Amino acid sequence: MGRICSEPILSVFRSAPHRNTEQRKDRLMWHTRITEMLGIKYPIIQGAFGTFGTADFAVPVSEAGGLGMITAGGFQTPERFREELRKAKSMTKKPIAVNLTVMGCPHIEATRDVIIEEGGVVAVETAPIRADYLGKPLQQHGIKWIHKVASVKHALAAERQGADAVVIVGLEGAGFKSMDQVPTLIAIPWAARVLKIPVIAAGGIGDGRGFMAALMMGAEAVYMGTAFMATKECPISEKHKQFLVKSDPSEPKIRERCLTPPNLGEVAKVMAERNKIPEHEWLWKLERA
Repeated sequence: MGRICSEPILSVFRSAPHRNTEQRKDRLMWHTRITEMLGIKYPIIQGAFGTFGTADFAVPVSEAGGLGMITAGGFQTPERFREELRKAKSMTKKPIAVNLTVMGCPHIEATRDVIIEEGGVVAVETAPIRADYLGKPLQQHGIKWIHKVASVKHALAAERQGADAVVIVGLEGAGFKSMDQVPTLIAIPWAARVLKIPVIAAGGIGDGRGFMAALMMGAEAVYMGTAFMATKECPISEKHKQFLVKSDPSEPKIRERCLTPPNLGEVAKVMAERNKIPEHEWLWKLERA
């Protein structure tokens, strides 16, 4: 990832090896059900980012050929989110997605309605619990519903509920933890074998090798968060970016953060604080429980 730090988002896409692709009109094209469904060049989707999943961060991903994602939970009101969505649509004609995290997005149904009213969104990702009450109305307006889960069991449930695709986050994923997770290497081939809808792989994927491995395991796209955080378009500090690039997976703190399921006692403490502290602070604590 060292090559990516403070380079444009486009560099993330250039790291993907162009093998097993079809030559068409002097350019290489990737073809999966996800690229067809979403109208994107590369089967690469930007993950949700809480308070900094903004138009300025999402649009460069879409412009580079992937699917950029605005995180609705980072905006305190539906009207503020509406402004951000309009900003994104003014910046690009490429596909844009929105993340709606149940329990993490204020006024979630009103925000869903803003997406329907405004149009211009190709897909909405929901997470982490049952969300067909959000997804089905979106589908009725031509918007694809992608549900993010931590296990094959929950992916099968999302398929039964009518989701168009699922993101499955393996144990290596940093920002989405569950007691049900198994490593990505186990989860993705398993999911690809038992699901009929497209599987999107997440968790520990940060370069071209990981991208190709995910496709070989049966995924039809990858979903990346940390790799995009080390780009110049990401609004986090340069100090944080350098920490990400220089981090060694063998370091105990890094290993524990990625490979340890959530502490249920800590989760209970954070849940008890939900109505006592600001939403963004509560979400930050919950992610780190």
